[in-house]
Amino acid sequence: MWIDRIDDFHANNNVTLDMNRELHLSIYVKEILKYKIEFSLSDGNINIKNIEEDKSMSFDDFYYWWNIDRFDEVLSEEEVIFNDFNELKSKVLPAIENIKQPEIKESDSQEERKKKELKIKSNNEKVLKLQGHVKSEADKSNSQINILRQFRGLYPTKDSLKVFAENVIVLLKHTE
Repeated sequence: MWIDRIDDFHANNNVTLDMNRELHLSIYVKEILKYKIEFSLSDGNINIKNIEEDKSMSFDDFYYWWNIDRFDEVLSEEEVIFNDFNELKSKVLPAIENIKQPEIKESDSQEERKKKELKIKSNNEKVLKLQGHVKSEADKSNSQINILRQFRGLYPTKDSLKVFAENVIVLLKHTE
C-alpha cells in the first residue's frame, strides 16, 4: 500500500528534506517508488523499469503509469481508508447510543443510589473511551488521506514529470 511506503519513508529517513525544493522532492518520490519503479543510468540517459512486471518502460509508459495506474491505486487506497473509518464509526456510534444510563429516583435507597451513580460513572467512562477511539481513528484516517492526496497530486503534467526524471538523473549521477 502506498501509505505504508510513505510512512516507512518518514520513519526510516535520516535526511532532512524540504519538499519545496525540486531535488528534495525528487529524492522523496524516488524512494517511495523504489519497490515499484527502478531508475538507472545508461550513457547518461535514464532507464525506467517496472519492477513488478520486470519490464522496461519508456518515458511515455512511465507518464501513463504515473498519471493513470498510480493515480488510481492511490485514489483506491484513499477510498479504503475512508470506508474503513466509516465502517468503524457506524459500529461505534450505535454502541455509544445503546449505553443506557440508569435513572436515580427519589425512592431509591442509599445503596441503590450509590450503585446507579457508579454505573453512570462507568458508562460515562465507556462513552468517553469510545468517543476518544473514534476521534483518534478520524485523525489518523484524515492524516493518511491527506498524505495520499498530496502524493497523488504530485507531478500532474508531462512537463513536471520530465523535471522529476531530470532530477532523478542528477541524483543517480551523484550516487554512483
